[in-house]
Amino acid sequence: MRHKATSRLLLSSLFALATTYVLAQPPATIVLKSGEQKPAQNLGFFDGNELIVRTSFAEEPRFPVGQVAYIDFGGGADVAVRLGGAQHAVVLRNGSVLTGQVTRIAHANQEDQKSPYLISFRAMNGQERQLAGADVARVYFSEPAGIAAARNERDSGRFRRGGAIGTIGTDDSRSVTVSSRQLWTPTGLMVRRGERLGLLSTGQIRLSTAGMSASPGGSGQNDPGAPLPETASGTLIGRIGNGRPFVIGTQSEIEMPDSGPFVLGVNDSELSDNDGAFRVEIRRIQ
Repeated sequence: MRHKATSRLLLSSLFALATTYVLAQPPATIVLKSGEQKPAQNLGFFDGNELIVRTSFAEEPRFPVGQVAYIDFGGGADVAVRLGGAQHAVVLRNGSVLTGQVTRIAHANQEDQKSPYLISFRAMNGQERQLAGADVARVYFSEPAGIAAARNERDSGRFRRGGAIGTIGTDDSRSVTVSSRQLWTPTGLMVRRGERLGLLSTGQIRLSTAGMSASPGGSGQNDPGAPLPETASGTLIGRIGNGRPFVIGTQSEIEMPDSGPFVLGVNDSELSDNDGAFRVEIRRIQ
């Protein structure tokens, strides 16, 4: 009788320990590309190939990263991230979006699974960062379904109407190749102050022979001699005529600050060692 009571006490203690362990983990949900959702009591991402997820006290399935859409740490709705190739994206709780490669997700103290997560991240320029799990809202391994569908719709022809070099109020859409070796590239558009344009900016450029690269959102480093020194080098920028440059980056919609010819450029002070180009789809918003 005493043996049975001791066994029941031990089982109760183990159950309490397991419950404490589960509650101690930051809330997370794994969303697969199929749309299936897996609540994660614990997770790990160590080799870049598969995500290990503890879905219950007894189950710990593994999912190839190619099957995973994103990890939600309680960050809310889909965010307009655009990914190319094998890129990943980390959305921080302050609204910032980082693109690059997530190389590892693990506990800060591997001996203590109640310790917070650390997310190892490699930016597009090769810079390594350690992100505290409490600062991360979502980790995307592929584009959100809604964003991908919208891009497919645009690529299928919505951005390809017209094409003549236009004046104000005509030529609703066009595609512009923005060379990384040219400071300003004309778009052929004359715009009005306050007019809104829809943009879809893609591509990757090299900013140096050392291999530093940038997406339209920039490289993660600043260039004091660039047109916008406080903005990341390589960022897609714009200007109206000979006016003051302004940031475009990955914005999908922007209001024109002045009237005149709209030009695009790359935020960099030394263009001779650059390579590649951005492609920018532009449409007037009616």
